[in-house]
Amino acid sequence: MDGITLWTLWVRQNTNPPPQKSPRRRLRSGQRRAPQATPQAMQKFAPSLVACVSIFVFVMTDGHPTGGGTELLANLINQNVLSKKDGNVLEILRNLVKNAQNCGIKRIPDMKRVFLKNTTVTCNDGSPSGYYIRKSHGSHKWIVFLEGGWYCFDKASCAGRWMNMRKFMTSAEWPETRKGRGILSWDPEDNPHYFHSNVVLIPYCSSDSWSGTHITTRQGEFSFMGSLIVKEVIRELIGEGLSSTKKLLLVGSSAGGTGVLVNLDSVTDLMAELAPEVEVRGISDSGWFLDNDPFKPTTCSDAHICSPIEAIKRGMELWSGEVPKRCAERFPNDRWRCYFGYNIYSTLQTPVFVIQHLFDEAQITADNVGPPVHPNQWQYIHKVGDQTKKSLHNVSAVFATACLSHMVLTRSDWQNLVIGDISLPNAIKCWEHGHHEPNHHKIHAKTRSDSLQGDDPNHSNRRRNYGRKRRRHNRRKFKGKNRRRDARSLINRHEQHHWDHHRHRCKHHLVDTCAWPQCNLSCPKIRNPFTGEEMDFIDLLMQFGLDLSSIANALGMDLQTLMSMDHDVLLQMLIQQN
Repeated sequence: MDGITLWTLWVRQNTNPPPQKSPRRRLRSGQRRAPQATPQAMQKFAPSLVACVSIFVFVMTDGHPTGGGTELLANLINQNVLSKKDGNVLEILRNLVKNAQNCGIKRIPDMKRVFLKNTTVTCNDGSPSGYYIRKSHGSHKWIVFLEGGWYCFDKASCAGRWMNMRKFMTSAEWPETRKGRGILSWDPEDNPHYFHSNVVLIPYCSSDSWSGTHITTRQGEFSFMGSLIVKEVIRELIGEGLSSTKKLLLVGSSAGGTGVLVNLDSVTDLMAELAPEVEVRGISDSGWFLDNDPFKPTTCSDAHICSPIEAIKRGMELWSGEVPKRCAERFPNDRWRCYFGYNIYSTLQTPVFVIQHLFDEAQITADNVGPPVHPNQWQYIHKVGDQTKKSLHNVSAVFATACLSHMVLTRSDWQNLVIGDISLPNAIKCWEHGHHEPNHHKIHAKTRSDSLQGDDPNHSNRRRNYGRKRRRHNRRKFKGKNRRRDARSLINRHEQHHWDHHRHRCKHHLVDTCAWPQCNLSCPKIRNPFTGEEMDFIDLLMQFGLDLSSIANALGMDLQTLMSMDHDVLLQMLIQQN
């Protein structure tokens, strides 16, 4: 047992003494009875005592946080140290960071910089690549996070990136430590389910959506080694304890989210060689881009205004981009398609959770929409949201909000984002704790192979046979009975599948049903590009150029009543009408 386990056992023994009474000793004249360590008194001081001793163990383990949270509690329960009735201990551990201040520990541990031992794997400019790490002794979960930051795709765009975004091309100015936010945070209030994980942040310095394998030694030229960096970091982490863990989550945002999709299966294959007992899964945040036509054509000189198709075609050649073998075999003459989520998704064999705003700001920027102040711009944005929703239709594990924003996981308010009554952290936890399953169920027979939908991954014969047996069983079970088609016809295929096969499990396919930007009340606020003032959903409707009188008539009220209503209340009414 570790220090916290022993201390928890001591607290439990001393806060729950046996019920029998001991004989009271007669006192001599002038002698006072010593105060008794009652259960109530011990319970009063137990939280501070546990916190202080836990911090002592933390310090004694060379400054690393001792494994805690739900994972530690599960171990304690399994060892019969705690019963499930000891709910106060869970609260004690969750308040560990807060109580640390009372024990004299003021600083939350930062992630420490480590340069790769293999000096041939470098950033764009030849400076050493590396990673930041914060280990959590006792935790059996690792998060390896790929940072985002656009890309460059030819000599001119890379020269401009070197001038304006140099920090994404070199490690020369990397600080010795970095703090983590969102899913990388050590604070259980900001990161309720993963604060106790071992965390590795790989800074983005390859400008290639984490796919490059191009090495150059010529003066004035850039290398692009994103794919090589990911694999080399994984190899070095084996010696840091990754080989003895239970689960590895490859996570990334923006270009890092695309990097997750591109590297996930190769990381799984590498781990199968180095540590076959470790389960690998991926979480892609804001890396699901569309290869659509831009709002208006423009000169392709920068990643922010170049159409995604043209930029990726050029970049793949420059980077010597590496895509998963199965996807390359599917698109032998158009391997660039493997950088777009709905194309690569069906070829992935490793489970992946997709997080995507339906109205992604990076997608809209790349489509050259410009500041959205005119109705035709908002109409194009609405079209992008509709296309994104369709492309996610066959994705089994997805959290897609109707927000006009970009990136979620490293925001300090990431846990505020909800769909229905399910928050993003809870959705990820539910999926991550679930059984290994294919990335989604069988695609509908009428779905076109060239449509904007993530196609069906190949299933094993065992799973197909299981599906046939299940269908035959259901036909016999409901033969001659009312199958309630009138009610079931209102449920989409994901709801139907969940009802038939996983009704006692949490849902993995979560997509906002409202059709307008910012119609989800939990969306991050956006600002008017001209005034800088915050805009809500009703302000956006007016920017769309919609006739508010028509909306008032549709809701059965006059225009003055509509204009005087609270915007959140009006939004709820519009969503219900939708």
